Amino acid sequence: MKNPLLLLAAVAVVSLSSGCALSEKYAKNNASAQAWLHANDKVPAKSNFEGVYYSPDWGTIVFKQRDGKLTGALSYYRIQGVVSGRTAYVLLVDDDWAEHTMILKRQNSEVVTGSYSPHVPFAAKGSQPVRLDKIVN
Repeated sequence: MKNPLLLLAAVAVVSLSSGCALSEKYAKNNASAQAWLHANDKVPAKSNFEGVYYSPDWGTIVFKQRDGKLTGALSYYRIQGVVSGRTAYVLLVDDDWAEHTMILKRQNSEVVTGSYSPHVPFAAKGSQPVRLDKIVN
């Protein structure tokens, strides 16, 4: 019969190594996401994206902007982004994991268009068009 303490120690080692691997994966994802935002944060914000928007594909999106920093919410995603010039670079974050990216431009005071990517950092391959209509300032 196997020693129960030995079995418990083995389970603990596997759990710790799995946790370390997951922690490394989160760290790499966060570093990649932050590097993408930093690389695109080169010009002072010249556009204000603040407001509540709606899209049939995305639902309701809330943007809050302070200088060149963008925050907000989309469903259960937390929004983190930067505004550089007239372009917003957006991360959609779920439980501290950057899952998706968007690049958005204001067309006028009521419409924002751009592209969504299921990749971090943004990748044109596989990206989808996005249109957001402002419903509340």
